[in-house]
Amino acid sequence: MSIRSAFTLLLAALLLSACSGWQLRGQTSVPSFESITLQGASARLRYTLEDLLEPNGVLVHNQSPHVVQIIDEEWDQRTAAVDDRGRAAERELRYEVTWQLIDRDTGAMLNPPRRLTAIRSFAYSPDNVTATSDEEDLVRTDLIEDISYRLVNQLANASRKIQD
Repeated sequence: MSIRSAFTLLLAALLLSACSGWQLRGQTSVPSFESITLQGASARLRYTLEDLLEPNGVLVHNQSPHVVQIIDEEWDQRTAAVDDRGRAAERELRYEVTWQLIDRDTGAMLNPPRRLTAIRSFAYSPDNVTATSDEEDLVRTDLIEDISYRLVNQLANASRKIQD
């Protein structure tokens, strides 16, 4: 290996290690809370968050001193592309969650409301509605998981700031 290649490799490794907060999709930081209360979340979001938090030692129950309030949870869809006959050929789903962390005892907001948005496109076939419906369900599940990972990471950041 030449000196130039080794130097380039070392520089790339240093740059990647310097990116604080950068994580692969699906990786989460662990909040330093012992427990949280989830309010306002849909069942799918709640169960996904519980599946991410509880194995990492963060219990989800209704008596926690830290309340994660889901202020708004919104789904939107649009036609992203049409075929040569003017029929929908691709759909786009957008999932948006607005959340806030609240201290149960004082009612104080521990962070400003934060919005998380995830968008995915998928092929839509008006001739095969069953397959299209299955594809849409998979995309919805992927969007919920994406938002959940990101929400857990933001909770970890918020918990570190509160603990400091």
